[in-house]
Amino acid sequence: MTYLLGLVVVVVWGMIIYRVFNAFNSNDEGVPAAVVKSAKEAYNDFSIPKDTTRLLLNYRDPFGLTRQKDTDRVVIRRISERKIPVQVNKPMDWSFIKYSGYMLNPGTKKMIALLSINGQNITLSEGQTKNDVRLIKNMRDSIKIVYAGKTKFIPIKSSAL
Repeated sequence: MTYLLGLVVVVVWGMIIYRVFNAFNSNDEGVPAAVVKSAKEAYNDFSIPKDTTRLLLNYRDPFGLTRQKDTDRVVIRRISERKIPVQVNKPMDWSFIKYSGYMLNPGTKKMIALLSINGQNITLSEGQTKNDVRLIKNMRDSIKIVYAGKTKFIPIKSSAL
């Protein structure tokens, strides 16, 4: 049985090696027919005729709930324009709040933001509120604050200005 299996292995490997060498040594430069692509005709958009068919739904309702409608006539309904008053809110001026920087509290390892509100210097940590200004998030290069119900990101004031 071992000799028979060894012979099968030698035959299989012989076929594999023969096909590999045959593929590398073939001088046939022909391209298989499946690879050759035929040129396609250009699509002509203007050759499509206008659809002149009409859908006739003149069969009876299988449930008997509605009357038959004539789908040939088109009903045009006029929709009157309603003018809804829109309240335009003026954009809020956030220039009275300036973010100067931050410091790290060595005891709690929290960042404390240095702000100037109407010229008054204050310090806030996340969640604190002073002068109706609440600091939501301190992200080193900017802060997220809430004032008068509106949220705003304020970037750090550069020293070049």
